[in-house]
Amino acid sequence: MTVSIALFGVVNNTAIERAAGDVLRSGQIASGPAVEQFRRRFGAIIGTDNVATTSDMSSAMTIALRLAGAGPGTEVISMPFACLSTNAPIAGSGAVVRWADMNPETGAIDLDNVARLITRRTRALVLYHVAGYPGPAAAAAELCRDAGIRLIEDCDNALGATIDGTSVGSFGDHAIYSFYPNRQINGIEGGAITCRSASEFERVVRLRRFGIDPARFRDGLGEIDPACDVAEIGWAATMSNLNSAVALTQVDCVASRLARTRHNAHRLTSALDGLANLRPLAALPTALPAYWGFGVRVGGRDACLAAIKAAGVSASRLHHRNDGYSAFGTSEGKLPGVDAFTSTNLYLPCGWWLDDGDIDRVADVVATMAMTHGTPLPA
Repeated sequence: MTVSIALFGVVNNTAIERAAGDVLRSGQIASGPAVEQFRRRFGAIIGTDNVATTSDMSSAMTIALRLAGAGPGTEVISMPFACLSTNAPIAGSGAVVRWADMNPETGAIDLDNVARLITRRTRALVLYHVAGYPGPAAAAAELCRDAGIRLIEDCDNALGATIDGTSVGSFGDHAIYSFYPNRQINGIEGGAITCRSASEFERVVRLRRFGIDPARFRDGLGEIDPACDVAEIGWAATMSNLNSAVALTQVDCVASRLARTRHNAHRLTSALDGLANLRPLAALPTALPAYWGFGVRVGGRDACLAAIKAAGVSASRLHHRNDGYSAFGTSEGKLPGVDAFTSTNLYLPCGWWLDDGDIDRVADVVATMAMTHGTPLPA
C-alpha cells in the first residue's frame, strides 16, 4: 500500500534549513537568542507573555501538574481518549487518574461526569481539545473554580482553535502546547506552558531547568554562584536554541496555513454531509476547530478504515484509549460515551498541504467506502 494523501504534514522549507544551519554554525545550540525570540512571538499569537517554552509537551504537562499540586495521594481527571503524552505525566506525578466520559457526537469531555468524579483529593482537570476540536472550556473553567481545582487545557494540536472568538488555552489556569513536527508549528520538538500570573511563570522558568533561577545562578565571572539557592528541584526541560530557531521561522505563516486547513475542512463537510453510514464530527456551538484532523463517525469503522488506506488515503482512529493500559492501574467501570465514540471515530486528512483536488479525492474515497463497507450508525 502506498499512501499518496497524508493525514499529517510537516512544515519544511528553505527558511527552516537556513535557520538550523545558522544555529549549528554558531555553536549556540542549547541556549541562545532564538529561545526568547520565539517565546515572545508565540506568546503574541496566543495572547499572553506568561508562557514558557519546554523541551516537549509532556514536560510542560509535568510542570503544570506540579503547580496544581498533583502527587501521591491526589487525583487528576482526564479523558482516556488522548495520546500518552497527555496522560503519562499524570501517572508520573504519582497522582491517580480518574477517567472521564465523553460525548460521542462531539468527542468533547462530559462535564456532568467530571462533576461526579471530583473529590477532596482532586487537584486538576485536564481538558484535551481532541484533534483541534475545542472542548467546553468556559464551562470547565467555571466547574473547576467552584471546586477549587486547576484546569489544564491540552492545546497540543489546537493552536488557533477558538470558542466564541476566544482562543482555546485562554480559559484554564494553564495551557499546554506542542511543537512536535506534525503540529501547527514544527519545532522538531518542543512544548509550552502558560500561567495566569507572573509569579507562577517565574516558577516554571526555574522548574524547567532543575529549579535554577537563571537571573542569579551565575556570578559576575560566569561561575556558579554559591549564594544562589535551589529551593525546589525541577527537570531538564528547556527548549533548545535550535528548536526555537526552527519554530520561529513559522510564526508568520501559521495563520495562513490554518486558514487553508479550515477551507479544506469546510469543503469536506459539504461533500460528506448527508451520507449514509457516516456523519462529520459535530463541533460544539460557537467553536471553531483547528482541524488537526477532520473527524467523522462511521458505522463499520474498521472495515472502512482498511479500505480507505488501501485506496491511498491516510486515515486513523488517532488514539488508543489509555484506560486500557495496566500501568495506570485505574478503571472507572463503564464509560458509555467513550465506548460509542471509539467504536466509530475516524480522522481524515484536511491539512494545509492538500489542495482542492486532494480534498475531493478524499471525499470520493471516503463516500465510496462508507457506502460499500459501512453500516448504519447508532441513532
